Amino acid sequence: MKLLTFIEKESRESYHQIIMMATVSGIANGLLLSIVNHAAAKVAKGEDLTQFFLLYMFAFVLFLYGQWFSFAQAVVAIEDAIYNIRIRLTNKIRQVELPFIESIGSHNLYSRLTQNNAIMSQAIPQITSAVQVGILLIFSLLYLGYISPVSFVISILAVAASIALFLSESKAVKDELQVVINKEAGYFGLITHLIEGFKEIRLSQAKNDAILKHITSASQETKDIRIEVGRQEVRMWGFGRIFIYALMPVLIFIIPSFYYENATDIFKISATLLFMAGPINILVNALPMFNRVHLAINDLTLLEEEMDAAIPHEPSDSRQTSFDFHEIALNDIFFTYPGKNNEATFSAGPFRETVYKGELLFIIGGNGSGKSTFLKLLTGLYYPTEGHIQVGADFVKHDNYQAYRELFTTVFTDFHLFDKIYGIKDLDKSDVDHWLEKMHMQHKVNYQNGGFTSTSLSTGQRKRLALIAAILERKPILILDEFAADQDPGFRKYFYETILMELKAMGMTVIAVTHDDHYFHVADRVLKMDEGKLEELKSDDTKLPPGKP
Repeated sequence: MKLLTFIEKESRESYHQIIMMATVSGIANGLLLSIVNHAAAKVAKGEDLTQFFLLYMFAFVLFLYGQWFSFAQAVVAIEDAIYNIRIRLTNKIRQVELPFIESIGSHNLYSRLTQNNAIMSQAIPQITSAVQVGILLIFSLLYLGYISPVSFVISILAVAASIALFLSESKAVKDELQVVINKEAGYFGLITHLIEGFKEIRLSQAKNDAILKHITSASQETKDIRIEVGRQEVRMWGFGRIFIYALMPVLIFIIPSFYYENATDIFKISATLLFMAGPINILVNALPMFNRVHLAINDLTLLEEEMDAAIPHEPSDSRQTSFDFHEIALNDIFFTYPGKNNEATFSAGPFRETVYKGELLFIIGGNGSGKSTFLKLLTGLYYPTEGHIQVGADFVKHDNYQAYRELFTTVFTDFHLFDKIYGIKDLDKSDVDHWLEKMHMQHKVNYQNGGFTSTSLSTGQRKRLALIAAILERKPILILDEFAADQDPGFRKYFYETILMELKAMGMTVIAVTHDDHYFHVADRVLKMDEGKLEELKSDDTKLPPGKP
């Protein structure tokens, strides 16, 4: 069973104890049936039932304890397995490359991680019950064989035929459920558009109606498939009930006509079959959950395989833990975005540039010109398709890329403001307060418990907090992508003429993407990006003052 393999692989808890105690519980439950049947026969003879009463209580306690123990251990084992795979996949998310995250989509990744774990966690009661009643059915059949070998053989043949039918139907249901999963991934993507594009759709009724129509269509398709899956599962459930009640007249009315059965045995057979009806219903009702757990485990396994393929497996160079940065040379760096069927789409480069320690570098260019691609190549978030990077005399290779990335801190246009200032040991509150004052944020936000007291601010103010966190990392190179675009005119002037100058005085290299040509004069160099090509602007091309490059 897929779930047992999953628990054995992922959990530190052994499932063998669960199976053993579920078996004990199933045997005890079967004993209850046997004791009741034999006690009923003794009642007719007026015999003492004390021994049967004691046996019944013993079997009952054993049944309850086995059921409780197996349930409790199943919860521990499955939750432990979910915890382990969740932490492992979370760790692998940290190791994958940016193109993987961009291609898979945050909504897809989030839904696969959370939904699959939730399905397995919710399945614990049903699956544990199914295991217990499955064992109970086995011993009920053995007891039936003890009463009547002919009834046993007929029941086994009927059970085998039913299992074959169930497996066939179950495969069809699983195929349909996989389609549902794919459809729901598309639905979550549309909901992401609805939420993240809320401002845009509120400003356009036509756009609002169009996306609702798309969501409705996707939801309708999902609903139709779910209804069909539900019908198939209802058919399986109905067959499970029909099976036992169809078997009962065969064994009670038809078989005794050809094969002698005394009245007591017929009573025991009918009681056993009625006793088996409940467990069979539980098993049939659990089949949909088994299918969903099977698909959830398959999807998590596939997700991990996709992550493994996106994680560089070159051995790290333990000798180089950092680079001594004085200059970075981009030697014919080129990057091409892969398209469908490995067809090339947008390309950027080749870049032949040198970034020097302590310089203030501006990059300009229109939308789609390749500025963001260049920054991702420069910071090591993208591996170049061609060319190589040097830090001084040292080449940047796959095995030391992380050491290279440690040179940079960034505030991208799609920046994320964390709730805590992570990754900085022994952070002095006075340093944070200093920069809060520098960014004119001291009256809006305080620093306490490792983070800012509020992040519910305007985009420009949140950018200032992100810049503070970046500066506090004290890395040699700071990347700012359209930082000033969301600032008011007064702070924008202050940012260019005061903040940037102070950062440069601290020895930090600042590379800023900007369109503010009024402030080009503060930069040491200005580079222009156009259709994936980068060229340096001269003083007669811009408002650069004489003496600037």
